[in-house]
Amino acid sequence: MSSHPVRIAKIEALALSASFDDLYDSPEDVPDWLRYPASSHLVLPRRGQYATLVKVHAEDGTIGIGECYGLPSPQVTATVVATVLAPLLIGQDALATTAVWERLYQGQAAGGHNRGFYLEALAGIDLALWDLRGKLAGEPVHRLLGGPLRERIDCYASPVALHADPADSARQALGFVEDGFKALKVKIGRGERTDRAHLTAVREAVGEDVEILTDVNCAYDLDEATRVGGVLRDLGISWYEEPLQVDDLANLGELRRRTGLTIVNGETHFTRFDLRESLLNRAIDVFMPNVARCGGITEATRLAALASAFHVDIAPHGVGSGVSLCAALQLCAATPNLRTYEYNRLPNPIRERILTNPPEFKDGALTVPQSPGLGADVDWDTVDRYVVARY
Repeated sequence: MSSHPVRIAKIEALALSASFDDLYDSPEDVPDWLRYPASSHLVLPRRGQYATLVKVHAEDGTIGIGECYGLPSPQVTATVVATVLAPLLIGQDALATTAVWERLYQGQAAGGHNRGFYLEALAGIDLALWDLRGKLAGEPVHRLLGGPLRERIDCYASPVALHADPADSARQALGFVEDGFKALKVKIGRGERTDRAHLTAVREAVGEDVEILTDVNCAYDLDEATRVGGVLRDLGISWYEEPLQVDDLANLGELRRRTGLTIVNGETHFTRFDLRESLLNRAIDVFMPNVARCGGITEATRLAALASAFHVDIAPHGVGSGVSLCAALQLCAATPNLRTYEYNRLPNPIRERILTNPPEFKDGALTVPQSPGLGADVDWDTVDRYVVARY
């Protein structure tokens, strides 16, 4: 890697959309469980898969590729990248990832834009810079982070969606097991009786040797979450994700004490400052950063280190395209306090089709990419099929 600055010459942002309507013969054929896979989607249905890809061009011609979280509209983060962040980046040293991160974060911190779409846009830039650093060094990012601690990442299938019939939940869960998964996550959040029916059907279908995780997507208050926690204990389930509103930290801590379950939170949190409050409230056992949301790899490594000081694990959130999948695996390979990784299995062409060398899944684990940078070799002809806006 060069000891001299490598200046940033140009930034591109590509908003990608893969509509669920295009996966079926007609919009009426899209199943409800795909439109409404979680309780949080009952207000805002899922209509497709989205991501914003970021291309950082260095003056020497090297290009780094990153990704911003795309839900619910990729045009938002693409606009932030192009109109707010790009003017702060041109001419900066692409190798100085921490310095660039601080410049971008401080650029809007005083204005209160230190979460949400702004941090998601910043994440895309940061991932692209790490990709560029790795390419210039001829090393995968996990080597630059001091890894690998592991070259295969244990993961779970997600989600067994909100099906109407428990038999359909069981059928989808069994399909994941037949695909080689040893763990899977079930969406719950419809009340004690309904949750019990679906979880019982899944447990009977997959047997005792498959780990079952649950995700409530913030559907409950403390008392209802306590009752449903009893259902989880009855069925030998520990993982209890987002049982309450994500900022209800005092009650999350109380629920953790009441149930003794593994309380999981963090996919909608962004920085170490968010995590700090969860740790001080003793509210969580596992934190779930998404590298395309939380400020990229630069901030994700800080989050993991802070969590480890409280003996809290991380388990990265897995929603996004093939680029953020590769980025998350790079982080997982170099993180000591890794619990597991969420391998999202909802239909997603921008995860499955845009990479020429997608990570191999076998026997419940994903193989960490070994190519320089993030290891995401992108097929740009395929990407072009899903571009809805360029900046």
